[in-house]
Amino acid sequence: MNKTKRIAIAAVVGIVVAAGAMMKDKMTGAEWAVSPQQIAQAQAEGKPGFESAQGTVTVLPIRSEKADILPLTWILFGFAAGAATLVALRRKSA
Repeated sequence: MNKTKRIAIAAVVGIVVAAGAMMKDKMTGAEWAVSPQQIAQAQAEGKPGFESAQGTVTVLPIRSEKADILPLTWILFGFAAGAATLVALRRKSA
């Protein structure tokens, strides 16, 4: 397999892995410690806000402490997957 194909395959694998990590974090709500949906649900139940701890009511969304590093982790996962793919597809010596 020539070098161009190997690099293209590694790039596609890296993009797919990074997108998968991003989708997982978005679906699990990793960006939020207290999400806007939790607050809206609590307010729909008649409460003033989301009770995050005993006696603590949150009325505004709170971002997670690791929310700012999430894009970096997605990129690192993509690079690692691409590098592993390049290593796996290299020519084997006889």
